[in-house]
Amino acid sequence: MRGWTLYGALVCALASGGADAATTVIYRCTDPSGAVTFQNGTACPAGHRQERRVVEMASPMPTFVPAPAPPLQAPQVPLISQMPATPEAAAEDDATPEPPPALFACRVYDNSTYWREDDTPPLRCRPMRTVGIGGLPGMGAGQACEQVADVCEAVAEDALCSSWETRVREAEFRWRYAQGRAQDPLRLEYEQLFNTWRNSTCGQAAGAAAGPARPSAP
Repeated sequence: MRGWTLYGALVCALASGGADAATTVIYRCTDPSGAVTFQNGTACPAGHRQERRVVEMASPMPTFVPAPAPPLQAPQVPLISQMPATPEAAAEDDATPEPPPALFACRVYDNSTYWREDDTPPLRCRPMRTVGIGGLPGMGAGQACEQVADVCEAVAEDALCSSWETRVREAEFRWRYAQGRAQDPLRLEYEQLFNTWRNSTCGQAAGAAAGPARPSAP
């Protein structure tokens, strides 16, 4: 009886109606000792009692093919490293380009660096080590900080163009890898710095004559 139950379960698992269904043959084999086995598409061995049944099987599902991803749109704001060289455009402008503003390389107390156009950075609050009960940190120690100023040094004249270009590239990197609402102010910062560099003697010497366009809305 148990063999018939297994046989019925196997047939139900393989059977499936439908116009596109394929067929297969299930063999119920009983050996001389009475043990029952089921074989799919293969006849029973010699000496076994055989029962044969044809069942329908559902056609295999078609392979899922994802829709092709749309091509990535090229950035609308030009990269400083990809600006076209158009020296003839400089001749159309009667105004003589000026050197870029002075630049200062500043170092923060944590040894990070940045650029600015003056040597009077705002004060920062550097955290101080505090101790609490029993001289142990974290035991009601509280928080304290010390007002410190960043150390700024003027960029030499012969390094001004390369430093300005580095500053623009860093601003571009921050903008392009920003997320969400942070993108817009960083984009504006990049455009402002790029235009300052482009309209200076440094930008003219590099052949960057076209201004950046605003990025298209997503």
